[in-house]
Amino acid sequence: MINQEVLDSLEKLKAQGLVENAFKNIKKWLESADYTDFWTEITMLIKNSEIDKLNNAFYQVIPFGTGGRRGMMGAGPNRINSQTIAESAQGFTDYLIENLGASEIERGIVIAYDVRHNSEKFARVAAEVFAGNGVKVYFYDGVRSTPQLSFSIRHLHTMGGVMISASHNPPTDNGIKVYGETGGQLVPLHDMDVVAKVDGLKKIKKMDFALANKSEMIVILEPKIDEAYQETVSSLSIGNYRSAKIVFSPLHGCASTSFLPVLKKVGFRDIFEVKEQMTPDPNFSAVDDNIPNPEVPSAMRLATELAIKKRADLAVAADPDADRIGVVSRKSKDGSEYVFLNGNQIGALLLDYITRGLKAKGELRGGKVMKTIVTTDLVAKIAENNGLAVIGDLPVGFKYIANAMDERLNGQKFIFGTEESHGYLFGDYARDKDGAVAALLICEYASFLKDQGITLYEQLENIKKQYGYYRELLLAVFYVGMGGMDKMNKIMSVLRQNLPQVIAGHQVLFVLDQLNKKVIQPQGGKVIGNYEGFSDNALVFYFNQEKTIRLVVRPSGTEPKIKYYAAVGQTAGLDKSDKEYEKVKAYSDRLAGEILEDIYKRAEVISSGGQRFQILG
Repeated sequence: MINQEVLDSLEKLKAQGLVENAFKNIKKWLESADYTDFWTEITMLIKNSEIDKLNNAFYQVIPFGTGGRRGMMGAGPNRINSQTIAESAQGFTDYLIENLGASEIERGIVIAYDVRHNSEKFARVAAEVFAGNGVKVYFYDGVRSTPQLSFSIRHLHTMGGVMISASHNPPTDNGIKVYGETGGQLVPLHDMDVVAKVDGLKKIKKMDFALANKSEMIVILEPKIDEAYQETVSSLSIGNYRSAKIVFSPLHGCASTSFLPVLKKVGFRDIFEVKEQMTPDPNFSAVDDNIPNPEVPSAMRLATELAIKKRADLAVAADPDADRIGVVSRKSKDGSEYVFLNGNQIGALLLDYITRGLKAKGELRGGKVMKTIVTTDLVAKIAENNGLAVIGDLPVGFKYIANAMDERLNGQKFIFGTEESHGYLFGDYARDKDGAVAALLICEYASFLKDQGITLYEQLENIKKQYGYYRELLLAVFYVGMGGMDKMNKIMSVLRQNLPQVIAGHQVLFVLDQLNKKVIQPQGGKVIGNYEGFSDNALVFYFNQEKTIRLVVRPSGTEPKIKYYAAVGQTAGLDKSDKEYEKVKAYSDRLAGEILEDIYKRAEVISSGGQRFQILG
C-alpha cells in the first residue's frame, strides 16, 4: 500500500487540473499490488506535480485501433507497459478460448517481436500469460518481421498470434498487435470483443517463462521456420531479372531477416547496404528525426545518398517490423538524380509488373485486386484493364484486405492487395502486408526495365499516360494533449451535421459516411444509398460520378491525429502531346492541393490549434 502522504498530494492535484478519470485510475494503480513496479514512477510524477503527464497517462485505457494497441511507453493505463501488455494477452486468450473453444488451445499461438525498447520483455510477458492459461506458445527468440508472424500462424496452424511492435512510431513507443487463426489482424467486431474481455478482467494468469520453456509450454522456434518463410516469398518471383544495382536499408529494424535473405536467395548480387542503419537500434539513431517511416522522404536520405554514390538503380528500405517498404528510383538511366516514390506510385508499379509478368506466362486468368478507399484509383484502372475484379472501398487498414481475402474472393484468385501507406501483398501465404515480397518484385521490375533502357520512374510516367493521371495528397494534423481526441471528434461531428456542399469551389455530389453506412446528398441531406462494408469513422466526399475526384476525412482511433486524403484522377492518353499531358498534371496537382487547404481551414475553424504534418504525395 502506498503511503498516505502521496495520496494526499494526489488529492491536491485535483484542484490544479488533474481530471477525475485520471485521479481514479492513479489511485487504483497506487492501491493495488498488481502495479507495484510502477509506484516509484507514479510517485515522482505526483511529487513533481506533472499534471499534464499524469492526465495523459491515466485519463483512459489505451484503446485498440487500426493497427492494434500502440503508444508511448510508461506507467498508466494509457501507456504501453508490462501491465497493459499482460492485460491485452489475457483478454486475447479469453477471446480465443471463447470463440474457438477450449479444445483448440493445444494448437497454440505464435509470438514475435521487433527491435524496439522492451519488445523482448513484453513478448516474454505475453508468453507467460498464454502459458499460464494453458495455451502453448511458439516463440521467436530474436527479432522477426510482422509478415513472418502472419505466415507462421498459417504455417503452424495455430489459433492466433501476437506481434510486439509499434510499426514506424517514434522510439518512445511500442505496442501489441493480435492476429486470428487465418493470420490476419482482428477486424470489428472481433477486436471489440477483445477490448471487452480486457475491460472485464478479474485476474491475469501467468507461468514463469523459464518454467514454461522447460515444460514445453513455450517452444523456441527453430531456423527451419525462417527458411520456410524465405522460401515461400522467394517462390513468388515472376521473372528471372537480376541486373539492378540495389541499395538496402532496414532503418535499424528487422528487415535484415526478411528483405535481405529473400533478395540474396533469388540471386540479386549487386546489393549495397547502408552500414549506418544495418544494426538493430531501438533509438533509430542514424535515421533523420529518429522516425523510421519509409512513407517520409527524409527517412530515405542515407539510402538515397548511397544510391547516388554507387549509381544504383533503386534503393529500398523498411520500417522496423518490415511490413512496409520505401523506394527511391533513379530518374533516368544515365542521370544522377533520384526520385522518392510514394505508396500509391509503388503500388501502381507493382501491379503493372504483376499483370505484365503473369500475362506473359499465360497465368493472368482473372482474379481480384484489393485496395483501401484512400488508395489510388490508378491501381483499379490497371486491374480493370487487365480483366481483374477490384474491391476498392475497403476502410483504412490492411487488416480489411486480409479479411476480404478470407471472405470476399468468392472462388476467385487473390492477385494483389495494396494500401497508400506503403503496404503490399502478392501471394496468399500471409494475411498482412509484406515489404519483403514487395522488395522482391520492385527489384525484379527495376531489372526488367533496366534491360530495356528505362527506369522505374520513367515507367511510372508511361503508366500514367496509358491509364490516367492520378494525384493523391495526404495531410495529417495532430492535436496535442488529452483534449486532442475530443477536438477530432468535434470536427467529425460538425462535418456530419453540416456536410459541405462545395469544397475548393467544386460541388460535392455525394458523401459516403462509413460510420453510419449511408451515402448522402449534401444538398438537402437525402440518403441515396447504403454502404455494406465495415464501419469506420470516415467521411468520403465525391466530386464526380466516376469517383476519381474525392476527399477522405478520417481521424485515428488510437492517437490525436486526423488525416485528410485528396485524390484527383483524369484520363491522360498515350496519344496526348507532352504539352497536353502537362496541363492534365498541373490541373490535378492544383485541385488536390486546393481541396486539402479548404478542408483544413474548415477544420481549424471547428477545432483550432492542430499541428500540420508535411503534405505527402
